[in-house]
Order: sequence, then structure tokens, then C-alpha cells
Amino acid sequence: MTIKVSSSDTGGAFTVFEGHVGPLQGPPLHRHPDQDEWWYILEGEFCFQVDGREIHARTGDIVFAPRGSVHAFQNIGPKAGRVLTTVVPGGIDLYFQELETVAPKGAVPDRVKLALISKKHGLELLGPPLAAR
Repeated sequence: MTIKVSSSDTGGAFTVFEGHVGPLQGPPLHRHPDQDEWWYILEGEFCFQVDGREIHARTGDIVFAPRGSVHAFQNIGPKAGRVLTTVVPGGIDLYFQELETVAPKGAVPDRVKLALISKKHGLELLGPPLAAR
């Protein structure tokens, strides 16, 4: 993940980052009670789940998850995809920075530490990634 616009750049108003998502990869099912999130698909094909609704998105599509919605996504294409994500208000970049301290890229995070960091940053983990279902 590459931060394009940090929350410190915007006084906490929003964060923008680019993610590279491998085939069959994606985040666990989660909720941001106080943040809207939307994704612009730069490259690839993804399946999103937002409040139980399945949304298929390809290059050039935008998907929105309003604050409080339960959501996750998965790269369903045969190669890595790229997604530009905006989160309003900002702060999700601080979550990812802290997460890297307990789970460097490629490492499996300790579930207890992950839960504590997630709670601290207002992110509710609700289930496994879509690939695990």
C-alpha cells in the first residue's frame, strides 16, 4: 500500500492510498462506524460485499461503502489488481502504520494485537476475508 494523501496532509479530513491486491486477496469483513470509504478500481476485477450486497467492479468502476456499513472485497482476477481508496474522515493511514509495527508486510498478524489496534482506530473486525468463506 502506498499513501497518496495522508490524513496529516488534510488536517484529518481524508486519506487516499493505492493498494496492490494479489489474486484471491482482500481484507477481512469489517466496519468503520465513523468513516465513509470508496474505491476506484485502477486495474483488475474485484468482488465487493457491502451490507450483504455483492458488487462486481472492474477497471474504471467506483464502489462506495458508507460509514457503518459492513464490507470487504476480494480480487477475483488472475493477476494483481490496483485500487485507489479514499476514506473520510482520515486516519486509516495511522491504523496501517501501527499495524505494520506488529505485522510487517507478508507476516500474519497476531489476532489479539490486531484486535487491539483495530479497536483503537475505530475499525471493527467482523469476519474472515471473502476468500475464506
